Amino acid sequence: METTTNNLWEMLENPPKYAGHTAHLFSWSLNYDYSHRPFYLFLDMVGWSEENGIGKMYAYDFSHLGYMEMGYLADALKEYADRPNEVTAWIDALMASED
Repeated sequence: METTTNNLWEMLENPPKYAGHTAHLFSWSLNYDYSHRPFYLFLDMVGWSEENGIGKMYAYDFSHLGYMEMGYLADALKEYADRPNEVTAWIDALMASED
């Protein structure tokens, strides 16, 4: 994996090319209350939250998703579909840095 740092802000500002949209979705999601962050819907959709024993992270109130959020979510899902192992490893490092 290309990530050499575990600093959250550095990871978001300099993501590897294969995780740029995922990083952008995370950054955009910081504008939302915790349980309505579109990034957490992404984590639920790709199975990351279940695989890590967290359970569902998103509140499943889709009224918070506008066209921009859906577009960012679609871009991140495409990245994941293209390189699931690399994106998952980057997410693991990102989530560890958030602690």
